[in-house]
Amino acid sequence: MNKYWAHFKTIIKHKIEVGKVCFKFGLYWQGIVHDLSKFSIAEFAPSAKYFQGHMSPIDAEKIEKGYSAAWLHHKARNKHHQWYWMDWDSKQNPTPCKIPREYVYEMIADWIGAGKVYGANKGEPWSWSEPYEYYKTHNRTSESGFPIWHFTTRAMIDSILVDLKEYGLPFVARRIKKDYYGQKFYDNPKSNDGRELAAWLIEYNDLVNEYYE
Repeated sequence: MNKYWAHFKTIIKHKIEVGKVCFKFGLYWQGIVHDLSKFSIAEFAPSAKYFQGHMSPIDAEKIEKGYSAAWLHHKARNKHHQWYWMDWDSKQNPTPCKIPREYVYEMIADWIGAGKVYGANKGEPWSWSEPYEYYKTHNRTSESGFPIWHFTTRAMIDSILVDLKEYGLPFVARRIKKDYYGQKFYDNPKSNDGRELAAWLIEYNDLVNEYYE
């Protein structure tokens, strides 16, 4: 029973941290309903069973069973996870979809909350560079080389995390409230033949060269 209580408290801590950031972003409803599926039997029971305290119960379940029933349920119901937006073409090649901006913003809030509650430096003074460092090392590309992000979604995330690292949360929150990133990366003007005129590409290329190469 102690594992179940400890897992419940961890979920609540995570929801509180993510909710704080979502509210700063102006995502009030998303901040309230974030990760509610974790309280379902399909997710709560296995995650509590595999609760470790020092690592994700999803990872622990995968080690024992080769898969995580909790994760399969969770990623199919929460749009702030990139794997919700992964599709396959007719030849069964993975095809990442462009993630709607509101879920990109919630994803950033989720990563901040997860780092504070689950991360290696949990409980320590928080650095706004931590989401950038983790993403750059673990989540920006796959070791297999197959694409895991739509190009413009990855460009948006790259930019947000660099801004977070360099200028902190208040700066990023002001930009997200104004939908600066969505307008910059998703709402590009179109030429006569319908192609997007990505004026941000040159600037983005410089950012990649400085922060991600």
